[in-house]
Amino acid sequence: MFRVKICGVRLDQDVAAVAAAGADAVGLNFFPPSVRYLDPQSNSTRELSQQAHTAGLLRVGVFVNQSAESMLTVADRVGLDAIQLHGDESIETAAVLLQRGQTVIRAIKLPKLPFDVELMERRSADWMLLGCHLLLDVDAGAAMGGSGKTLDWASVRAWAAAYPDVSWTLAGGLKPENVAAAIRATGAISVDSASGVECPKGVKNAERIAGFVAATGLCRIDPGR
Repeated sequence: MFRVKICGVRLDQDVAAVAAAGADAVGLNFFPPSVRYLDPQSNSTRELSQQAHTAGLLRVGVFVNQSAESMLTVADRVGLDAIQLHGDESIETAAVLLQRGQTVIRAIKLPKLPFDVELMERRSADWMLLGCHLLLDVDAGAAMGGSGKTLDWASVRAWAAAYPDVSWTLAGGLKPENVAAAIRATGAISVDSASGVECPKGVKNAERIAGFVAATGLCRIDPGR
């Protein structure tokens, strides 16, 4: 899937900073209440996606509770490589997307406090069977994501050890200051950051992006190409 994704990019300089740092994916946010929202009808959004594509970055569209058809329309207009379901979408919606040739990432919302393997199994089993890539995030309630809160990494490690063949990404409060520790604690080989590389909130910071990617140890061999 990807090793390092910077989610919620909004400007040309954000994409340039992600590419220069050596990350391999960006998230384009299509959830209107978010401070990171992009209008899918805007030509500037399409141009931003094309810039990411030209830079060799995987483009992930982040959606919340939209129909399969509306997401497919946006994917076609903007140009997306994957669709991330970050709301309360049904398994049937994901099945339609997969049948139409889309790569689907399913956000699994988890508590900030320690959780047992059985909880993760209940929330993820159907999505794993369908073949979705999983993104583990803190349950942020109505905000849906970008809370800046971290998961209990020991709980994530326990689940991952029980399911070594599952494709998953660690999210939730990751930033330059803690991502290396998070990777060591969980064994993650794919990570995602939004608020952790911003200053102020909603505004990507090139130095924090570079610091985050470097700290992961997961960047492309030839960053800045």
